[in-house]
Amino acid sequence: MNTTVSILFYIKRAKVNSNGVCPIYVRVTINAKRFEFSVNKSISPDQWSSEGSKVKRGNKEVRSMTILII
Repeated sequence: MNTTVSILFYIKRAKVNSNGVCPIYVRVTINAKRFEFSVNKSISPDQWSSEGSKVKRGNKEVRSMTILII
C-alpha cells in the first residue's frame, strides 16, 4: 500500500495582528486528507518566501525561528 504525504508551510495574511505579523501554519496532506494547524510562531510578511514556503534568509531571529519550526 502506497501512502502519499505532503507538507506545506504558509502564513495566513488575513490574520495580521496589530504588530504587523502573520501566524505561520502547516498543512499536512496524507492520501488526499488535509490537516492544518498553527506552529505557534508569527513572522512579518516581508520576511516570508511564498515561492519557497519558508522564511527568507536574514537576521539572527529569523534563523533561530527556522530551526524551531523544523
